[in-house]
Amino acid sequence: MLRKLLTRPIWWWERKRPYPIRSRFNLLPPLGVVKGRARFVVLTTTSALNDAMWAAWSWYRHLRPHGFELQIAVDGEIPAAEEQAAQRLFPGITLYAVQSVYPYVCERQASLATFLHQHPMGRKLGLMLALSDQGAVLYSDSDVLALNPPVDLLTCVDKNVPCYFMEELDGTRDPRIVERSKSLGLEYIPRFNAGCLFIPKGALSIDLAAQLLAEWRPPADSWFTEQTVMSILMRRANAQALPEDRYVISARRQFYWETDVDYKTIAARHFTGTVRHVMYGRGMPWVLRQSRHGFHAEPADGD
Repeated sequence: MLRKLLTRPIWWWERKRPYPIRSRFNLLPPLGVVKGRARFVVLTTTSALNDAMWAAWSWYRHLRPHGFELQIAVDGEIPAAEEQAAQRLFPGITLYAVQSVYPYVCERQASLATFLHQHPMGRKLGLMLALSDQGAVLYSDSDVLALNPPVDLLTCVDKNVPCYFMEELDGTRDPRIVERSKSLGLEYIPRFNAGCLFIPKGALSIDLAAQLLAEWRPPADSWFTEQTVMSILMRRANAQALPEDRYVISARRQFYWETDVDYKTIAARHFTGTVRHVMYGRGMPWVLRQSRHGFHAEPADGD
């Protein structure tokens, strides 16, 4: 009975209270950005730029030796102070507004403009379509942390095989887009999550995305429209699921009395909305401890 009474207020407090660690990314050692064979791009909003710094650092310490360039795309304005902070942590980094990238997609397929401009996740889809048309890209949301070396993902990169994280449960998709895909003779990927993806150059079809969204009109009635479109595009590209025991999307430790994921055994975790507070209370401190105990940036090719 006591747990039942306490769970809701404690969960509210954990989700809403300030976490000073979010703004303490300056405690991490700087990582100079290299030019490489592929881009690693973290998408964020203006309000979540601090989270993006943590996500970018957690991944880039492993990706830099493999020749990835680091970029942060911002859905919104880029405050000068945050841009300067990013340059101190990642000398040579490129920050840009998403709005400067996805118009290229609208030029290719004008019919996509409505979705890209008016769906809450439209700019994310536009970013991935634009970047993958230009070159190989490893994409991440700002709430995905790499906690140990992502060996399996890097194997996919070396083989030029698209890959993705699997949802813990099925159902995070837009049923209207699923029906549209069936009418076109296409399949989607069940349990597909679009929070972290490796996309080889040319793997995504802008024209097919336009076909799938041809009947979409605002207002948005599903948060998962973009994710469903991506699952169909990635299915067509023969994408491979990363091992779900190491690339984790889980609600574990959503509530204070639950046991958390064992961070020693996983490569990365997508801290989706119900466990975002766990990223601040457990994930970021884990990354910070790693940075203080024997982490040294490995030289990249050409350093």
